Amino acid sequence: MQTNFKAWLPHIVAIALFIIIPILYFLPALEGKVLFQSDIANFLGVVKEITDFRAKFHSEPLWTNSQFGGMPAYQISVSYPANLIQYLFNILIGALPFPAGIIFTMCLGFYILMNVLKANPWVSIIGSFAYAFASFFFVVLAAGHNSQANAIAFMAPTLAGIILAFNGKRLLGGVLAAISLALELYSSHLQMTYYLAIMIFIYVLIQAIVSFKQKQIPAFFKTITVLGVAAVLAVSVNITSLWLTYQYTKYSTRGKSDLTINNQNKSGGLTIDYATAWSYGVPETMTLIMPNFEGGASEPIGAKAAEGVDPQYKQAVAEYGQYWGNQQFTSGPIYAGAIVCFFALIGFFVIKGPLKWFLFSATLLAIMLSWGKNFMWFTELFFYHVPGYNKFRSVYWTLMIAEITLPVLATLAIDYMIKHKSFFEDKISLRFFSNPVAGKKIFFASLILTAGISLLCFVMPGAFSSFHKDNEVEMVGREIKQSNPGASDQQIATYLNDLMPFVEKARKSVFTADAMRSTIFILLAAGLMWVYYKKLAEARIIIGVLLFFILMDMYNVDKRYLNDKNFTTKKEAKEPYQPSQADMEIMQDQSPDYRVYNTTASITGDGATSYFHKSLGGYSGVKMKRYDELLTQIEEGNMAVIDMLNTKYFIIAGKDRQPHAQRNPDALGNAWFVRNYKLVPNADSEFASLTHFNPKETAIVNQEYSSYLPAHSTPDTTAFIRMDSYEPNDLVYATQSHTDQLAVFSEMYYKDGWNAYIDGKLVEHIRVNYILRGLLVPSGSHKVEFKFEPTAYATGEKISLAGSLTLLLGCIAIIFQQFRKPKE
Repeated sequence: MQTNFKAWLPHIVAIALFIIIPILYFLPALEGKVLFQSDIANFLGVVKEITDFRAKFHSEPLWTNSQFGGMPAYQISVSYPANLIQYLFNILIGALPFPAGIIFTMCLGFYILMNVLKANPWVSIIGSFAYAFASFFFVVLAAGHNSQANAIAFMAPTLAGIILAFNGKRLLGGVLAAISLALELYSSHLQMTYYLAIMIFIYVLIQAIVSFKQKQIPAFFKTITVLGVAAVLAVSVNITSLWLTYQYTKYSTRGKSDLTINNQNKSGGLTIDYATAWSYGVPETMTLIMPNFEGGASEPIGAKAAEGVDPQYKQAVAEYGQYWGNQQFTSGPIYAGAIVCFFALIGFFVIKGPLKWFLFSATLLAIMLSWGKNFMWFTELFFYHVPGYNKFRSVYWTLMIAEITLPVLATLAIDYMIKHKSFFEDKISLRFFSNPVAGKKIFFASLILTAGISLLCFVMPGAFSSFHKDNEVEMVGREIKQSNPGASDQQIATYLNDLMPFVEKARKSVFTADAMRSTIFILLAAGLMWVYYKKLAEARIIIGVLLFFILMDMYNVDKRYLNDKNFTTKKEAKEPYQPSQADMEIMQDQSPDYRVYNTTASITGDGATSYFHKSLGGYSGVKMKRYDELLTQIEEGNMAVIDMLNTKYFIIAGKDRQPHAQRNPDALGNAWFVRNYKLVPNADSEFASLTHFNPKETAIVNQEYSSYLPAHSTPDTTAFIRMDSYEPNDLVYATQSHTDQLAVFSEMYYKDGWNAYIDGKLVEHIRVNYILRGLLVPSGSHKVEFKFEPTAYATGEKISLAGSLTLLLGCIAIIFQQFRKPKE
């Protein structure tokens, strides 16, 4: 019994620490406060219609008209009751106050991975905190990218299951992989899952090569079969969301454009300029070891860094941007940890076998892909030739791969040095070296390449950075000219020539402070291992102190981007927006369905308007493709498009710079009969025709629908069509006419779900005016109804329930069987 307790003790301590330390970090959450996240505030705006519907009907609308004229709710907020894995997800993520539960899950998942890799459990605790406290995860949480953080949390245990299966424990590995992958997919951040898939592909490819060389192909395929079943079960559990996402992707900004103008359909996904807009600079990769290598976050330099600056310029410098890296702006760097990088470098030398080459190649690939537009030939190779890669933006997020591989390398290196007390004298065989290399040489080479370079950055900062962006002076000059039109170009140039040296001096102080900081932490960690080598302290003391050093390193950087100031009251978080006078004026209009164009906010970055109205704008990276293409015409003021979208109100800035409501008398309403239609041959013609037509009289129709339309129509001046009732997924109209009429509905056309009914009978409808719905309505009085009824949701939920039960019952049976086996 005592032996069992000793074996379980590190696991018990690990769980306790994984609970206590995140709670201490997020202590305001225990005081009843809530983390304020800007993206979640926008999210609460765009989901308001969905949540109101859910509360009223206790079901899912699956569609919302609150943003971008209308779009499926699949990528916004949809509940999938049949997916039983959500209950395990809620236990793991929701057991602790948010967001401590996410950090707990990250720690736990990485701890499982390191135990599968047979690291000392106590050392695995160090690695778990080194991984979970990487600064970018806290930047992600501060911004509100919760689904991204959730998906990252399940990457490590999914890898653990796959590795366990290849290590001979196929069934247990399959169980762990199936459950972890199901949780990963439930997190609903396919970009992170895609990067996980890249890691899995590399690992399996290396295992295939090893199996071929060792003539163990049958064993390899047995493992692949087990893992294949695990993947099928994980996908089946999440089939509803995956199926609906797959359907919608074709029509979203991730899909192929129907336009051929400007070569828009080249990639069949995002444009490469958009996808690589956020690319890591090549020198910026040094933030893995020095967080402020290029200034950290895009925020003011601050008074502390501006100390010593000429008093005349001190305030201007303090308010100047601190970040001088390659990106447009950033909320924070990707910092893996100075100590982590030091030990990871040692790990590249001391770890043997296929695992080493998996970790090395995955890390290198992640770094090279993160450079994006700064390493364009390589980016284009992936963007145009690797399936799925062109569906994702912010390519620097590939560094999430390195955020796993580097802590794994570091943890295994620490584990190796703890287990091999004679490490410094050991002769280690290295590929490409004819003679073994002493551990001492590897140790000091790694120390020079990490602490040495950091120290050089402190001593000679100008050799590593210029401390300004490309064309920064010109850009700032234009901004000054805009805000001060009376200033001459000569005055602006003189001012900037005097200011910039002080800005560079302040930035240099930020740079050197972090350079010395990283140097100190690396030297502390290296000194600790030297103490262990000299047998001046026991392993447990070394492990405990090293954990403290790593926590101090990561904790202090994390606090730069997520701290107590990020918390607010529950009421403010739950109700992030208060209506303006313009909002209140518009809300007096009780009409069931109309749109609002808020010209005082960014049309693509505005969740606030959607909180109160059905907005022409919104906040989503997966808008409908055709609507996204139309946004330029809306912003340029094409009133034909604005009117056909039933834009009943504008919000404009008044002379007092406050938002004011302005009614649009030409808004065309929910639906109308047109006198005629214009057939055009393709999407380019559809799009071009929108700039010079009268939507009240004419419908623009693609030639593909020509057989649907009558040869001619007879106008009926007495005909009418009106909306009788509105729900986001059920629109009811009454019509009256003496002749057949073509009706245009101010609703987004989306064929994979919307069905049209006339007097309860399913009928065909078409796309008109590039994005709207058209329906041929027969003469007489009729009830016209549009219902959103995607078959993938109903069918997917049945498959999801069956998959959930199979996964859970199968896992229970396999685990029970494994525990019943007699120990060897």
